[in-house]
Amino acid sequence: MTTRTHRPWLATAVDVWAMNSFSYLVALPIEIIIAGMSWREHLQVRLVALLLNSLVARPFGLWRSWVFQRFNAQETDGFWKLYLLDTGVFLSFQMPLYVGNMILGGAGAAEILKAAITVSLIAGLLGRPYGFYLDWLRTRVGLAAATAPVKEVMA
Repeated sequence: MTTRTHRPWLATAVDVWAMNSFSYLVALPIEIIIAGMSWREHLQVRLVALLLNSLVARPFGLWRSWVFQRFNAQETDGFWKLYLLDTGVFLSFQMPLYVGNMILGGAGAAEILKAAITVSLIAGLLGRPYGFYLDWLRTRVGLAAATAPVKEVMA
């Protein structure tokens, strides 16, 4: 498939879908099972997350692409380089937003602390799968992955 450039509306739509779909599937067991939130609290937090994720999805995608460019990340790089980059990008961007989202959603201090510690501990399990998922979705619609040559990434 040919990589299309200069389609910011498509890149935004893909980034928003990726972030919201991935976030919900990850947050569900963390918030309900581990943090012990009620379904009502969970749905309130997820509603706020839908809004916030939709607002930050594209900036996160651009941040990720920028970091990958700065470290000259390529598809052929070893697992550990891509893993560490995606984990660092994920933590540096998502953790402050996640905690803020829980505060806005009405979660209590103990719930926020438990959820934040859990997300920190499993960030290594989330960063690379999300990055892979985002790149996979982008390439399905003809957009460049973060590991694509620089001129293609900032579409």
